Amino acid sequence: MKINVSYLLSYDYGLFITSVKQLYDHVDKIVVAIDSERKTWSGNIFQIPESFFEEVKRFDIKNKIEFYFDIFYLPELSPIECDTRERNLVSKKMGKGWLIQIDVDEYVYDFKKIVKYLKCHWYLLIFPKLTPIVFRAKWITLFKQLPQGFLYIDNNETFPLITNIPYYDYCRENKKNRNHQTFLAVIHQSWARSDDEILMKMKNWGHRDDFDIIKYYEFWKSINLENYKNYKNFHPVAPEVWNELHFLKSNSIDDFIEKYASHNFQNLFYIEAKVKFKAIFNKLRM
Repeated sequence: MKINVSYLLSYDYGLFITSVKQLYDHVDKIVVAIDSERKTWSGNIFQIPESFFEEVKRFDIKNKIEFYFDIFYLPELSPIECDTRERNLVSKKMGKGWLIQIDVDEYVYDFKKIVKYLKCHWYLLIFPKLTPIVFRAKWITLFKQLPQGFLYIDNNETFPLITNIPYYDYCRENKKNRNHQTFLAVIHQSWARSDDEILMKMKNWGHRDDFDIIKYYEFWKSINLENYKNYKNFHPVAPEVWNELHFLKSNSIDDFIEKYASHNFQNLFYIEAKVKFKAIFNKLRM
């Protein structure tokens, strides 16, 4: 049973090591995709210093990480379309097995439990075209880093994380396959970055054309430990998705991951055996 992972890397390359070290010992292959012209999905130029590749080489003691360079920005496509296209191109490099596409700002803590969960569903890899499935996870979205800790959202916002069929029709979404909710938790350092990094993110994000970037940037900058409880329904594209903010005292992202994980164990829902085997049997008979 292979577990293969991919990352799409650009201007936020600095978060990669924090993310990959959560799962490195438990996966078989890690594909890191980088635009060969160093362009984002919006066509903006980014730089990755040689020191980053040297750091990855030192980290990769088991030779699991391979880089994939290609042209991922096409001017005739929207940022979202470039995103989806790149994910499908990368999926062809991942091989067979359980396929996990992770963004560099996502941290899947306690990955051993995910491996155990996937091993319990090994049969879905025998004839994956007959039993296509997507396992969904929930984001713990870090919204802002303050001197005292992190403001974050925890309200069961879900996203597709693991699949046995490498096809994506909208970013990581695969609507043709059965989506199964596991409530596996993934810490998402989405907005907990410096002012410059947030502005860079919003200008190059797939949803950059869906809201007023500057207005939301000023709103984000204004939030602090004294006023964060005053804001409800504040997602820039779909307000109700982010209903409220929570605070966890911590001195670094690693400290946050450790503290959050110690009080929030991975909660995985298994597929009922009778249902799953009956479905496979019926498909094989057809």
